[in-house]
Amino acid sequence: MQRLFIQFYFFLLVLLLALGWGMEQLWQRWSQQSLPPSVALWQQQIEQLRQQADPGWPELLALPAEQLARDSVPFSVDEQAALQAGAVIPFFGHGDSLYFFAQQHEQLWQFGPVALETPGSARLVITLLFFVLLGLGVALWLWPLARDIRQLQRDLNRLGQGTETQIQLPAYSMVAPIAESVRQMQAQIQRLLSLQKEMTHAVSHELRTPLARLSFALEMASQLPEQERGLMQQDVLVLQRLVDEMLDYARLEVAMPQLEPTPVDVAELLHSIQEQLAVLPGPAIELQLPEVCICRADGHYLERAIVNLLQNARGFARSRIQVTLEPRTSGWLLHVDDDGPGVPEALYTQITKPFQRLEGTRRDGTGGFGLGLAIVSRIMEWHQGRLLIAKSPLGGARFSLSLQA
Repeated sequence: MQRLFIQFYFFLLVLLLALGWGMEQLWQRWSQQSLPPSVALWQQQIEQLRQQADPGWPELLALPAEQLARDSVPFSVDEQAALQAGAVIPFFGHGDSLYFFAQQHEQLWQFGPVALETPGSARLVITLLFFVLLGLGVALWLWPLARDIRQLQRDLNRLGQGTETQIQLPAYSMVAPIAESVRQMQAQIQRLLSLQKEMTHAVSHELRTPLARLSFALEMASQLPEQERGLMQQDVLVLQRLVDEMLDYARLEVAMPQLEPTPVDVAELLHSIQEQLAVLPGPAIELQLPEVCICRADGHYLERAIVNLLQNARGFARSRIQVTLEPRTSGWLLHVDDDGPGVPEALYTQITKPFQRLEGTRRDGTGGFGLGLAIVSRIMEWHQGRLLIAKSPLGGARFSLSLQA
């Protein structure tokens, strides 16, 4: 950023100096070409008095006169030649003041100032031209900067969507140091993701092998009491489910999948899910839906999110689970309500994190492993939606999905 600031500072400084000098030259040329008739009369009078032999001729003019050193005024080569030839040179000072310079016997004389009235329109044109050129100059400097920033933004968006992309900007680009820092961060993130993937697969493999042996040993251990064997087999099933959910969540965390959003009838999808879950133990699922509810989403992942919410509700509900659809201006809100113990408001943001469970569920064995709501939250992020948590009208918890129409 320091490099960018220095470049812009010096560019603006040079641009202002160049425009200031250019506008001054343009003003001088325009003023000389549009001098009022009185200027020619002053020049003629000075030339006539200069040609007299009277040494006090400068005092005969009705203008202030001052003798100057020859090198005190930055005359151009043409103007110096004109002074040597005996011409009277008009020269603009500050504001609308006009001075006359004449040379006699190697002496330089300055007469004036003479106040001139400059048309307001000319001053306005010069001022507007200055600011227009200043704006164009700044725009020419900012255009490649904005182009490179847009390219960097597109590359970062593709990277965030899980697409393999290489961030490339020219070395002379003003944001090249930022792009280089992003490339280093990209490489570090890819290394961390690869390490996480390798560790997850390694841990799952190391767990699956002893679990398989333990399960086989339980089948062969007929001398163990039936109750003890049942508890051990239940523990094996719990560990297997944990491994499966860890692998599943790891796959969702590594990168965003290529979603296939299509128009989905959420009402029809909920009826289908209700039939699938009806055979499982738990309270019945009540549906209060409109006949048709169309939203744009990836049907597979939307179904996955709804099933996770319903299974979570079945783990806590006492007797009722209710699903409703609420229309909104930009889509729908899908509510899943239960009459369970509910969720303390202080834990709303905590339970959507991986492996976070309510304290009571650890003791009674309900609530899964704390990955279901984390998966739902991630799926909603992919769909530019949100997972909302509130108190249910049934007395328990309400989990809502914001769906885009």
